[in-house]
Amino acid sequence: MTVDNSGTQPRDIEQLNFDRLPKSRAILDRAKKVLLSPTVTGPFRAPKAVAFVKDAKGSKVWDEDGNEYVDITMAYGPLILGHSHPVAVDAIRDACDKGTVYCIAHAPEVEMAELMVDAIPCAERVAFANSGTEATMHALRIARACKGKEKIAKFEGGYHGVHDYALVSSILADPTGPIEDPLSVPDNPGIPQGTVDQVLTLSFDTKESLDKIRKHKDELAAVIIEPVPSSYLVDMREFLQELRDVTRECDILLIFDEVITGFRLAYGGAQEYFGITPDMATYGKVIGGGLPVGAVAGTQEAMKPLITTGDAIQDFQEKLLTIGTFSGNPLTMTVGRAVLAHLRDNRQIYDHMRGLADRIKAEVHNFAEANQIDLRLIGLESWFIPHFVPSDPKTPRDLRDIADMMRQEILCQYMRYHGVYLPDLHTVFMSAVHSEEDADKIIDAFKKSLLEMREDGHL
Repeated sequence: MTVDNSGTQPRDIEQLNFDRLPKSRAILDRAKKVLLSPTVTGPFRAPKAVAFVKDAKGSKVWDEDGNEYVDITMAYGPLILGHSHPVAVDAIRDACDKGTVYCIAHAPEVEMAELMVDAIPCAERVAFANSGTEATMHALRIARACKGKEKIAKFEGGYHGVHDYALVSSILADPTGPIEDPLSVPDNPGIPQGTVDQVLTLSFDTKESLDKIRKHKDELAAVIIEPVPSSYLVDMREFLQELRDVTRECDILLIFDEVITGFRLAYGGAQEYFGITPDMATYGKVIGGGLPVGAVAGTQEAMKPLITTGDAIQDFQEKLLTIGTFSGNPLTMTVGRAVLAHLRDNRQIYDHMRGLADRIKAEVHNFAEANQIDLRLIGLESWFIPHFVPSDPKTPRDLRDIADMMRQEILCQYMRYHGVYLPDLHTVFMSAVHSEEDADKIIDAFKKSLLEMREDGHL
């Protein structure tokens, strides 16, 4: 496959996308007057050519101007069954007819929790929230109350949402200090130094991190980790087991942040996939069936500070407050349990998504190698991230090259021009409804985009 662009000026790919979005441009002009970010929920880094979505069904989205895209964003992970799947839509309609929120006890919350306890190895009790950020925030507070210690440990490049403790040395921060002993630094303004001082930053997959945990065991309440880091999509099975062993040895809680991996890596998430059981785990995305959700699941011992007795005075004096008006609302619980039950009863979905992702990665890798283009689609199972690197990374710092990041942004524009919506945050998610025909189009868009990027001087 070749593209003859000889003797012509390089494409302005953003302008080409801009030109076919007149209705979206009009909405963008309005957004600039009323929203803090005129690009709403995305794209974040291509503010000129913003496609506003009008409709979505299955694996496709259509913008306000009628342009069709194969969507490989899938809302950054929640839409494991695709857009507007009948399982989710029918459940939402059923729930809406019965009311959207009560703040009174209702059966769907119990039924949702029962499904999760049956599926998740560590789960003996579940508490619901409204986002993955809320879930990790609550989990860390529960851990500190459980162990009576203030510090927590997290990993450099690990992402756990946007509360203060999460925004220390995450994927958003510039790495600081030696790779074996990274320093804790705030990701952005507004994070109190007192919070930063309570976070011990570790390095993925190193012996030094295990030693650091042992050294600080008397200060640490918990270690939190994405079992498949969102910035470093690799299999760290052996390290996760070592981490489980050292946290148990040091009487420190181990928290798996399964907001992405939960019910996506496998039905039982990373715990099932790797065969490793933490003390607590956090959830979001898939379990909401497309609606906002968060959850903390854990052993009865780990969740003890949150378990109420029914004694109002004791609960008021001793228990944590993690309530929210919309936490565990019947709408989300009804659609969430419908989606989880569908996944439970149709495990072949995981084989299907893996097969598509494996095929896309293999064909694009072969094409890139044949054309001497340094591109790797790095990921596990049904999701991956394109990186312009010559080989597999050894640490997350290997994936922070500015040239790589800029090429990722440019790739997004080319892919969208060729009818595939690759998100600005780059993570590709496959779903149950993506087809082999969709995979053909995704592969073809990668091939065309890479050749055009090189001919236009971007590679």
